[in-house]
Amino acid sequence: MRRGVLFVAAAACLGACTLGPDYHRPDFHARDNGQWQSNSNTTLSSQAMEDAEWWKQLDDPLLNELVDGALRENRDLSVALANIERARALRRQAGGAYYPALDASGSATRSRFSRQTGIGANTGTRNTFSASLDASWELDLFGRTRRAVEAADARIQASEAVRRGLLLSVLAEVATNYFEARGLQRQLEVTEQDIGLLREVEEIARAQSELGVTTELDLTRAVGERETFEAKLPNLQAEIAARIYRISVLTSQSPEFHARAMQQSRPLPMPLDLVPVGLRSDILKRRPDVQQAERDLAAATAGIGVARADLFPNFSLTGSVGSSARVFGDLFTPATLTRSIGGALGWPVFAGGSIMAGVDVAEADAKAALASYEQSVLLALEDGEASLMRYGKQWQTLKRLRSAEATRQQVFEIARLRYEAGEENFLVILDAERALIATRNDIISTETAILTGLAQLYKALGGGWAQPVQAEPLTP
Repeated sequence: MRRGVLFVAAAACLGACTLGPDYHRPDFHARDNGQWQSNSNTTLSSQAMEDAEWWKQLDDPLLNELVDGALRENRDLSVALANIERARALRRQAGGAYYPALDASGSATRSRFSRQTGIGANTGTRNTFSASLDASWELDLFGRTRRAVEAADARIQASEAVRRGLLLSVLAEVATNYFEARGLQRQLEVTEQDIGLLREVEEIARAQSELGVTTELDLTRAVGERETFEAKLPNLQAEIAARIYRISVLTSQSPEFHARAMQQSRPLPMPLDLVPVGLRSDILKRRPDVQQAERDLAAATAGIGVARADLFPNFSLTGSVGSSARVFGDLFTPATLTRSIGGALGWPVFAGGSIMAGVDVAEADAKAALASYEQSVLLALEDGEASLMRYGKQWQTLKRLRSAEATRQQVFEIARLRYEAGEENFLVILDAERALIATRNDIISTETAILTGLAQLYKALGGGWAQPVQAEPLTP
């Protein structure tokens, strides 16, 4: 009894020996609590970004419906969710090594021996029945199982970060394609309006030509300008259809369904609220790719302990209880009971250096994972700064374009009146008209860029979704 207690105590002490380095989250840029370099315009706020559904602030019911459909039906998200389930199953598989293995077996045998060669009782026919319960338990004395479970826990969290990253990407892509489709529809409308305006100029040129005020060349130029704009219509229609097809893939619905839903053109839903961007360090807590890289590093660090444990012996306890009898009814009677208990030691004394090479591989994997994590932080900060800069500058561009549109409109009206009065040649009104049309198209393109930039900004900062996947408890 005393020896058993000493053995259990020794095993417990050895069980506290966990090989390999303990993981600590890197502090690479973690103390960077400064403001964003690009946060210097009136469209951004230094308040912390909340996990709000930002697209709902645009008050566009169809956009809300498309996003909900994509988050519910997107196939890439289904794959990511299956990968999370797989990672959780692998974690349960790794954690199973903590516990003893218990196997039940039974057999029934009828044997007939040779009467010629048999000796004594070993002649004729004999029945044998047996049943046993076998147990084995490999002691985790050097922490191999513990490190394997740590790695599995980290991989679950990495797979959850992958899914959240996919979710933000799908959300941004749905919104981007929707905004682009609406912008193209608006451009189609404006182009049709421009064609109407060109027809008016064409009629003025025709009237002036018939009166002999101008030459037929002015009329030919007007007709050519109108036909040039009419040639733009099919391409715009094709681009709208392409965006609708992409949305149908993202939402797993038919293109015809979305084509009907988006048949009616709508104004671009311009954002009204400031975008809360928070501090630079917030991005390390929010970006899924940074979270994934950090969890990959944790898994790789735990892998070092798994590899080092292979250098040391493994101990296992075995035991069995059972019964063996010639008559089935005698099973488990006192005279037929069997039992055994023992232990086993295995130690790879020589393996040609392969085990040590495995340790080197694990350490190299951890170094690579650390470099990948640091790179993900740098890329995240770059993406955030660039997205903030683009978003702010696009608003400034829009403000100036709207001012320019008013000026261009005034110039065109003056040029038309002077042309009708015979005070200007046709090229003056044509140039004024081209400038006005170009400015209108630039406004639509910039408004579209602001909306797509908003989607990319929330993606770059890792915000805009309030329902991350919850991990299972990470206890053995």
